[in-house]
Amino acid sequence: MNVSIVVPAYNEASTIRRLLTTLLDQETRQARIVEIVVVASGCTDDTADVARDVARGRPGMHVHVQERREGKVAALNAYLKMRDPRAEVIISCSADLALQRDVVEKLVCSLRDNPDVGMVGGRPVPDNAPDELVGRMVSLLWELHHRVSLEVPKMGEIVAFRAHLVEYVSELSVVDEASIEDIVRAKGYRLGYVPDARVQNHGPETLQEYFEQRRRIARGHYWLEFAFGYEVATLDRGLLVRAAAETARAHDRHGKLALAAAIGTELVARAAGFWDARVVGGKHRTWRVLASTKKLSRGDTNGVTHEKERPRRVSARPGPLEASPPSTRAGRAP
Repeated sequence: MNVSIVVPAYNEASTIRRLLTTLLDQETRQARIVEIVVVASGCTDDTADVARDVARGRPGMHVHVQERREGKVAALNAYLKMRDPRAEVIISCSADLALQRDVVEKLVCSLRDNPDVGMVGGRPVPDNAPDELVGRMVSLLWELHHRVSLEVPKMGEIVAFRAHLVEYVSELSVVDEASIEDIVRAKGYRLGYVPDARVQNHGPETLQEYFEQRRRIARGHYWLEFAFGYEVATLDRGLLVRAAAETARAHDRHGKLALAAAIGTELVARAAGFWDARVVGGKHRTWRVLASTKKLSRGDTNGVTHEKERPRRVSARPGPLEASPPSTRAGRAP
């Protein structure tokens, strides 16, 4: 299947090279990456220059610059207008990730093997220090996300969807993955989760930034529910209670205390996000960058390797199909 990858980016000069390197290092058989498009949205740093440097000599890699920062969804919409029409699958990923070598292949094969699934997501695994309270809270939060997604898929950080399903996303939204979930479900397709398609991210390192991130995500989810009637899986209280109980049983006393801190912070953040969604509505499309989240480990963490960059090409012309896809898992729709 032909794949187009979009990377919306705002001031990601410190992380974009590593992401692009792991994208270029993808090992694929059924997936054919026909293009990688970086949309540098109103950047005031060297994001575009770094991306152009990586793209030099690679005809399938493009850098599109938006002079004014208009938000991630606006960057995504700009890409949708210019993407390669050959693409059957679109992959959208955050600019501060590192991918295992088989992530693209696993996401694409999940869509190929499940024709009623219109969108799938991988599993983000943070590299925050587990011996620090906020770092442990971040890890437990994504563990909860994983356990919820095993029952009802919830997208985050990296998603793949059938290209013909999405032509435009409301630019009032600040939760692009959840908004695409709504579009895909409205067209009669299920959502899928591929837990062995792992990507590495880095969560907030301070409690203030952790709270700010959780508040704005809650605000986006509540706005989507108010505006379109779509409820993401992590707003299902029953699912969250079961996931929290399973997570608590899997951890020691220190883990349980960190989980309690994460749940308490989440409750306050959701209350604040609910208020923001009611009062602010769809006015807020851009957010302050959380500086501590722009740090990725340079080592080999959770199977994500980082190698010295070497020349690679993005396919400009699809090649023949090959056999033997890896196994994937598609979750049921809520």
